[in-house]
Amino acid sequence: MLRRMSAAGAGCLLALAAGAAMAAPADSPAADGLPAFDCAGPFARDASEASLAARFGARNVVFRTVPGAEGTSFKATVLFPRDPARRVEIAWKDEKRRRRPQHVSVAAASRWMTAEGLGVGSSLAAVEAANGRPFTMAGFGWDYGGTVTDWNGGRLARPGCRLLLRLEPTPGAPADDVDGDRDFRSDAPAMRAAKPVIYEMMLVFE
Repeated sequence: MLRRMSAAGAGCLLALAAGAAMAAPADSPAADGLPAFDCAGPFARDASEASLAARFGARNVVFRTVPGAEGTSFKATVLFPRDPARRVEIAWKDEKRRRRPQHVSVAAASRWMTAEGLGVGSSLAAVEAANGRPFTMAGFGWDYGGTVTDWNGGRLARPGCRLLLRLEPTPGAPADDVDGDRDFRSDAPAMRAAKPVIYEMMLVFE
């Protein structure tokens, strides 16, 4: 499993046309100018650093070493490295040619949102509603704490490209009963009491 990696992404300017307001597909800019954080569109299976540069501008795309899990590091393409709200990190299956994403991640102050409207700061209740049922997640207080481990057949289960969310307790909420390297149901009373919110989102390609 992968560790927390930095956050955020890329932006397209909305063309404003008087009187024209059309429903946008997942790949179209959202109201804040960002496309959906999704396994289609700019982060699709066939994406590359070149395609990201073409879409978001070459000056907004860099390749550098970024922090990984448990004190490790790895090479990644970073979109908007100076803008936490739009920053996105992409690790490649073909690192030499920088193509075919292995995983795509956003975190911290990210404004990216999934097609279901989930983003950093979204509540446990919002994730359950988007999934259509409770899910299974890891306990808190360790490197992979709060990671969703199983969507339990819900709507957020995506074959071939997994939406991986990580949540953390709301500061001050009781979380001692849901700490540690063990799994919990999202509808467990102790988990609900912790009032978790999303702190990182990833797309993981098989």
